[in-house]
Amino acid sequence: MKLRLVISMVLVAMFFMVPASADLFDDLNAQVGEYNDKIDQVPGTVQSIFSDQHVILAVYMNDAENGTTDGPDFDVVLSDGPFVTESGVTMNMIAITGSDASVSNFGKWGELDSEYKWDGVDFTETIIVTTNEDTARAILDSESPGEVFLEAYDSGMIIIEGADDASITTKIYIAVMPLVMKLYALIS
Repeated sequence: MKLRLVISMVLVAMFFMVPASADLFDDLNAQVGEYNDKIDQVPGTVQSIFSDQHVILAVYMNDAENGTTDGPDFDVVLSDGPFVTESGVTMNMIAITGSDASVSNFGKWGELDSEYKWDGVDFTETIIVTTNEDTARAILDSESPGEVFLEAYDSGMIIIEGADDASITTKIYIAVMPLVMKLYALIS
């Protein structure tokens, strides 16, 4: 059971986090295919949380020049936390997931038009994931990315929350997610 939890967290971490290199977005985009190839290894509970969602990944960057400046106004309220960097600038990325939680579209906030449409499709965020660049890089640089992800999540360095426009089901799933993660850890 512990191996299954670690595999699940590694896959989730691969989706939300990136390896160390100069361009965070390109690194994350390169991981989408691998994440989708291994989606069948993610437990149903985790898939339920991330299926059919419009996700915003907001990463507080170490360098203000690497933040998101293009696109429509970013009117999403991000949680405060220990992950906020001195620059206070975020790189905002977006993803649309399918019914199995695989990523069907991935891009930058700047790809949305002024009406919050992405290739003609309305983008209404349902899940917001917030962290910082150091945490993102630490996860995939680690020998144990699943454990680092869990530690970061448990310590508040990664926050996953339902957006205002999320369905009640999504909000419930996200509200019980910390309990589910702790139960998985206890069982294993």
